[in-house]
Amino acid sequence: MALKVLNMPLTCSRTMLQCAPSRLCVLLVLALSVRQAASNTKRDWCQAQQSFNGTTSGELAQALKGQTLNVAAFEYPPFSFINPKTGEWTGFDIELFKMVARQGEFEFNITQLRLPSENETYNKILYNEGREYDMLVSWMDETAARKKHFFTFSLDIVDMSFMLVTTNPKPTDPPFKDYFFMFLKPFERDVWLVLLFGVVFTGVFLYVLEPRLSDAAEDLKSSNEHGSPESLPAALKRHAFGVMDLFHQGWLLFTIQENYTPKRWWTKLYLMSWTGVIIVMVAMYTSQLTYFLIIELSSTTAISSLEDLISSGKAVCAMTNDEDVSGYLRRNAPSVPIYAINNLGEAFPAIRNGSCVAALLGKAEIEVELSINEACDMRTVSGELNSMSGAYSADMHNCGEYPLRVVDATLQQMRETEEIEDLWSEYITLPSGCVGKLSSSTESGDVRIKIKQVGGLFILHLAIASVCLCGFMLAQSRKGATKVDGPSISASKANAVHPSKNPSSEWD
Repeated sequence: MALKVLNMPLTCSRTMLQCAPSRLCVLLVLALSVRQAASNTKRDWCQAQQSFNGTTSGELAQALKGQTLNVAAFEYPPFSFINPKTGEWTGFDIELFKMVARQGEFEFNITQLRLPSENETYNKILYNEGREYDMLVSWMDETAARKKHFFTFSLDIVDMSFMLVTTNPKPTDPPFKDYFFMFLKPFERDVWLVLLFGVVFTGVFLYVLEPRLSDAAEDLKSSNEHGSPESLPAALKRHAFGVMDLFHQGWLLFTIQENYTPKRWWTKLYLMSWTGVIIVMVAMYTSQLTYFLIIELSSTTAISSLEDLISSGKAVCAMTNDEDVSGYLRRNAPSVPIYAINNLGEAFPAIRNGSCVAALLGKAEIEVELSINEACDMRTVSGELNSMSGAYSADMHNCGEYPLRVVDATLQQMRETEEIEDLWSEYITLPSGCVGKLSSSTESGDVRIKIKQVGGLFILHLAIASVCLCGFMLAQSRKGATKVDGPSISASKANAVHPSKNPSSEWD
């Protein structure tokens, strides 16, 4: 900056000398020189873009060779910050850009951008000071609003999808009702209703297909064989007992206790299908019940999803100077109070002291904070709430996207060789004492079996039941036709013609 002042045109120098008695005049000239210097930090890249005649990504990656870029960065540790011991810029964003510069054989000078003041956002700084440099080497969220303001972005370098982070669950003593009705938790209500319908349907279906399976019905029927004609109440009672008996046997199938042997093929096929359904459902129920007994009763957390946060009515920590964060909360959780924080370092302490029950941060931000959290008392409690990436950015005026596309060519090569992943892993390694203590970031708020997860099983069972019903109806129609036409040949002749066929065969 001093160099610009010393190299001012001669007319300016003379003006300074003439205005020497006036301090205000000197300050005015200095301010104009500083403004001129700042306006010259961004180059016009159109000529370089037009003169580039390369045809491969490798040639594009070397298009800035020998050049010096004037870039800017926010101090936002651990992504980009000045090391107090060395005075040098460092952090993931900066170290990655250094790797890009080494491979592209170009140099760069970094200017620090001021952080947003109260009631100010990053966008305001980006749309003003950010336009004065060739590129911003601190990641910025790639949003449609910023693109409308003529900013373009590189390939994504960090995953900034929003997630919730809160305290680790602590062992609790759940209320009595949670213990008492625990046996119902593995399945949703709709699944229980479908199972109940299946048992009732099985009892009725078996009674229709093969009513002699019901001992109660057979006993009532035999008592009336040599007496007077069966009255209507007696008939209803007999059928009710028969259905109840088979309903009871349908329940027995849950424990795979088969106390009768069907004789017709359609009944056997149906029972095979129903038994298969029961085996699958029992296995799913057992595994889910184990989960609820071990996980749900041993530990709980106040917030496990965005819905829990909304219903709790408690505050969420968020950086309100980031319009993307505040905009997301306005759209998806307008009733949730917001406790404003200014940087990442304030998130975990605010959760611990009760200022907020959870924090809404980017995925990469949470990962780096967890890596330096020696207390191991935080965890993510929801999956990714949206899809957003952080990337380098540049103003598109004066062909400003050209150096960014050159950087993209190198980033793509580094992505293919996993250099970016290797560098990122150095920033998110968990403390040794935290390994195994943090929950998966994809934890679900509700792990109960839903009807859509077992719908295919019941549809297949109904299809098999339809085949069995068709077989039963076909057999009944044949018997009806035989009664109408009368026996055309004697049983002995029938056996003579078809010696292998038994009139009482189960395949009739």
